[in-house]
Amino acid sequence: MIRDIDPIEEIRKHPGVTAGSLAALVLGAAAVLYLSQRTGPTRYQRIKSRMDPRGWVDTADLRDRLHDAVDAFRSRAEDFGDRAADFSDEARSRAGDWADDLFRSARKTTRKAAKRGGKTARRYADDALDYARDHQREGGALLAVAALAAVVGAAVLESRRPDSQIRRIARL
Repeated sequence: MIRDIDPIEEIRKHPGVTAGSLAALVLGAAAVLYLSQRTGPTRYQRIKSRMDPRGWVDTADLRDRLHDAVDAFRSRAEDFGDRAADFSDEARSRAGDWADDLFRSARKTTRKAAKRGGKTARRYADDALDYARDHQREGGALLAVAALAAVVGAAVLESRRPDSQIRRIARL
């Protein structure tokens, strides 16, 4: 006679045997893990220390990278300021040339047109210079904010280390 054996029904009939066999499997796996360690309990400690995320980040290297990034940002901001100053000089020169041309052509017609054109050209040149100086100041402000953010980030990363100098200072 052929019987269909349902494993779920068999487990329900014998819950103690099932729980005991599961416990034996877990104990066997723990014993295999413990006995397979070559250096004893220190192997577990090594695994545990590798799993600790505090050791994953090299803050000294990160600090050097942030310092390099701040230096690069500073030099680019200075370059931007220099380019803005060059742009303002060029704009002033072109505006002056334009004003001279306009003045010459307007002189032929009326003195009033020449006066108005010269004032407009000087005003445009002054506006271009003010624009360039404002952007130079904004670049310096952005550089200061980025440097402060880098310092705060480095301090936070340093404070997470167990041998942190910042923690010692805070305990005083």
